[in-house]
Amino acid sequence: MVEDGKQDRGRPQVSIVNTAIQPATVDALLGRNCELEELRRRFQAGPSFVVHGDSGAGKTTLLKRAIQECSGILYCPDSATGQSVFRHLAHALLAARDQHIRRACGRSGARKIEASTTLKLRGLVMDAIAVGQYWAVLDHLRQPSASLASDIRDMMFRGNTSVVAVARSAHMEDLGYLASFFALRSEKMHIRPFDHQLAAEFADQCATQAGLVASNREEFLSRVVELSGGLPGNIVALIRMALLQKYRTADYVMMVPLYIDFRLAWHAANAA
Repeated sequence: MVEDGKQDRGRPQVSIVNTAIQPATVDALLGRNCELEELRRRFQAGPSFVVHGDSGAGKTTLLKRAIQECSGILYCPDSATGQSVFRHLAHALLAARDQHIRRACGRSGARKIEASTTLKLRGLVMDAIAVGQYWAVLDHLRQPSASLASDIRDMMFRGNTSVVAVARSAHMEDLGYLASFFALRSEKMHIRPFDHQLAAEFADQCATQAGLVASNREEFLSRVVELSGGLPGNIVALIRMALLQKYRTADYVMMVPLYIDFRLAWHAANAA
């Protein structure tokens, strides 16, 4: 039963299976303990919600970390189209050893998923999640069409699945037709940029980990913190670029051409 657009059903059962942060993920999660704990709480509580924030804020990194700790979560890394969503979810169900998908795919497994039409994949996924108890994390949404939004609504309200809709913009423009499904403030989780102190610490750790050596290292990192807007993804990208010979003169990092190329690449990657 659905009342006022809300779910009235059993919640997907999510259990925390591992909370020990591995050394390889420490830098990526610097200062994000509160956000990680909120994700754990939301996954256990049940209702669908939105994760939103600027591109590079660390939404995907946080979600992947939380997913590693939990069971029963299906992750879709590219939610731009219905074909992509249902193909990724079908593969995730197969990896989770979902009995419905395994019976439908038989011995062909992943090959059958790749060969199936979008309509066929939609039917397989919808049937599987109707009888299972799952979360679906839809990352990198790009203003889904009315048809895809309708399919996601079916997952949320007719299936047995809670959904995490991930918008790569601070004001959630990328939700498109899904925006009306998440009207309450409690249904939104905002991943904010680092403050100046945390951004500086993160930049220093990234530079050290990357082995960045430059005569203007401190000046460069100060500019990285300023120009990145405190977004960890931008910090990582700028430091990686500083390792390239084209942005170096002897042991000096040339910040101006590096930043121009960074902005051009950023706009190309985030174009609507």
